[in-house]
Amino acid sequence: MEIQVIREHLDIVRLQEKMNNIVFDNIDTSNNYRKAMRDLNQMYTQVTTFYKDFIDGRDGELPPANTYWYLFIDCSAKLCYFLATATYYASNELQETPGKVEKLLETAARTLPNIEQEENEEFLTAVLSLHSEIVGDESKTTLLREEVLEQKGNVKYCLQQFKAFVDIEID
Repeated sequence: MEIQVIREHLDIVRLQEKMNNIVFDNIDTSNNYRKAMRDLNQMYTQVTTFYKDFIDGRDGELPPANTYWYLFIDCSAKLCYFLATATYYASNELQETPGKVEKLLETAARTLPNIEQEENEEFLTAVLSLHSEIVGDESKTTLLREEVLEQKGNVKYCLQQFKAFVDIEID
């Protein structure tokens, strides 16, 4: 399920399409969370590796906050959320992977751009709701919400947060 890289850019349209298909087929219309988790994890690995390699190739410099990178970070945030959701429901409500799911949800919240846009505002609400359910500490979710709202989904901030996450995740 390799997503093609074209002129040093991941094919975001194809990535979004594949992610939507996985979510629709395995989460929205069935409860096949293990398959969703497996397929989304492959995409997640490719996306995080691509981003790390891209940043490393630029000596740690973040990419510009242009349309491509807006779409990339938007798709990456949603990928983190859907992977967290699939992992949560596939692993008997966190008996196996609580830390990973919490970190994915925090990354999804911190990297979601343009949170004032209605669709992303609703998406952020879903992310924070699942975070609250999983963490079980409303004050921790409130702090995350406040941090995200303060940044307003600034693309540069989102790209920087994803870099910090990927650096820890891949190293």
